[in-house]
Amino acid sequence: MKRILIILLLAQAAVFTTKAQIGYNYAQWSLGTGISYVKASTSVLNQSWHGAYNFNLGYNLSPYINVTLDYQFGTLSGGYNEYYPKAVAALDPTNAKYDSLLLDIPKAYSKLDPYHLSYSNSFQALNLHVDVQLGEFMDYAGDGIVAKAAKNIYVGTGIGLVFNSISNNNSRLSPDSTYYIGGEDNSQNVMIPLRVGYQFKVYNDYDEPYLLVELGYQHNYILGYGLDGFADPLVLTKKFEQYSGFSFGIKWNFGSITSYRRPIH
Repeated sequence: MKRILIILLLAQAAVFTTKAQIGYNYAQWSLGTGISYVKASTSVLNQSWHGAYNFNLGYNLSPYINVTLDYQFGTLSGGYNEYYPKAVAALDPTNAKYDSLLLDIPKAYSKLDPYHLSYSNSFQALNLHVDVQLGEFMDYAGDGIVAKAAKNIYVGTGIGLVFNSISNNNSRLSPDSTYYIGGEDNSQNVMIPLRVGYQFKVYNDYDEPYLLVELGYQHNYILGYGLDGFADPLVLTKKFEQYSGFSFGIKWNFGSITSYRRPIH
């Protein structure tokens, strides 16, 4: 009888402890995917926006500190081949001077870039980054709707690699075929991502965040000149290459459950 009472008391204590932890618990792993709208900034003129896609695996150090391994792939492009069809489309074909205006397009562009540089980069990127949300530092309990909303704002950074695969670069030969511009079709560069955004948390019946929806912006600094595939300092005024974009992503939390030091919801 005494043993049965002890078991009942322990079971009741376990139930009480579990109920007391509702709102504190979170899963330690996340798996996600997302889409971005990205554009490069290199020495080549007239960069275009493109879609890019990513998959990621994360570890939640807390509900507000996430370490994520992210794989992204997409396209970056720019140059004369991006500019010319847009310039042609802007002309009025009924204009009596249409033919001469058409011939003037490459002539005018030559004043900006005498080599008519163009490229398309089917890139892949792998980066490891840490995001920290304001909720890790704020005492948001009882502070109202604004504070509880602000706690999900995050900033982050990390390190990664971008793998460049260049095509559509006009063979790096100048229009008059007198000069070959240096560079590589396939290269790798170290990248430093800078991130800012907002994470919407969706909670289950136990007040655990199980679904995370993120809206963000990421700016990637590239340590090298592989994004556009051109590398001749005599021809180009080189500048720090980079690409950036806006993103939308979804993550699902899973794995072992642990408790935070205060309510998350």
